[in-house]
Formats: sequence, structure tokens, C-alpha cells
Amino acid sequence: MTAPKHVVDASLKITEYIDTLPNWSQKICKRLRSIILKTDPKLIEDWKWGPNYYLEGMVCGYAGFQKHVGLSFFRGALLKDKKKLLHANPGSINTRGFKFKDVKEIKEDLILEYVIEAIDLNKKGKKVIVPKDRTVEVAMDIKKEFKLAGVLSYFETLAFSHKKEYIIWIEDAKKEETRKSRIAKAISKLGAKEMMHDKYKK
Repeated sequence: MTAPKHVVDASLKITEYIDTLPNWSQKICKRLRSIILKTDPKLIEDWKWGPNYYLEGMVCGYAGFQKHVGLSFFRGALLKDKKKLLHANPGSINTRGFKFKDVKEIKEDLILEYVIEAIDLNKKGKKVIVPKDRTVEVAMDIKKEFKLAGVLSYFETLAFSHKKEYIIWIEDAKKEETRKSRIAKAISKLGAKEMMHDKYKK
């Protein structure tokens, strides 16, 4: 089996990324980073889509959004989560996570418990669920705007999870003007070849 490739300067990239965030989300990310790195000396600080932590597989990662910082577990669906604290990710059948709006919301013992369990799942070789249907339905108005903007071809090359994240974000809009605004922002991101979780989403 080929050994996974890790980003050599991942720690520097993460530091630089955190420094670009607003002060409130910087505090949250720095706190999460500190806690995660306490869990296992073999844990690798990596970069994939953003700050990512690896030990015999991807464990977790975090990202700053406009109104919260998300901490995601890539095998979150396999976590016990007895208190039902994790949020489902509509863009991924396996990912679960926390959302923090203030650093005071972070409970170190709780985060340690979840990260250590996630590492243990990797060590035991627990497999995630692979959805049978990998087709993302794209509404005609979205497809039309993407095509007019010249980003449809690029969108169609994206991985299933990235396409689904874009579409669910747009479809979750409660108002028509919000939907149109999200389509425009998605076009801007696709034109810049960015993923939905790059920087902020609204």
C-alpha cells in the first residue's frame, strides 16, 4: 500500500490560515489546535482542504466560516456521540462536527474524548459508509447560471462531496434573493477554483 503524502509545511500553512481569520475565530481555532495536538504524539498536523489531522487516516479538521468555526470528524457517523452533540453534515453521509461561535463554548475534556475516539476508530480500521448513489441533482436554474458564467464544466469535475456541498448550501436558502446571492457566490468561488469551505460561506 502506498504511504499517504502529507503537506511538508502544513503547520506553517495552518498558522498562516488562522492568522487571516477574524480575532474571535482565531481564538477558537488556536484553542482547538492546542487540544487536538494533546491527544496522541503520533498525530500528524496536515493540510487537506484546510487544517487537517491525520493518524492512520484523516481524524478531524477545522475551518472558519462567517459566523462560526466548524470542527469536523471525517468518520463522525461512527462516533458513539451518546449525548447527541454532533451536527450532521448534509454534504457528507459520514462527517459530523461541532460549531463554535465563541472560544468559551469549547470544553477541553469533551473535545479530547471525541478526538481520541476518532483516532481509535482509525487504528481499528473502521470503515466509513460509502453511499451507493454518487449522483448530485442540480436544479435547472443553478445549472443555467453556472453554464452562463462558464463554471459548469469545472463544477462537473469536482468530487461528489464537493458538488453536493455546493448544491445543498444553495438549496438550503429560505428566500429567493438568498438563493440568487448564493448562486452568485458559488459562481465566484468556482471561477477561482475554491471549495465551499475555503474562507467563509454565508
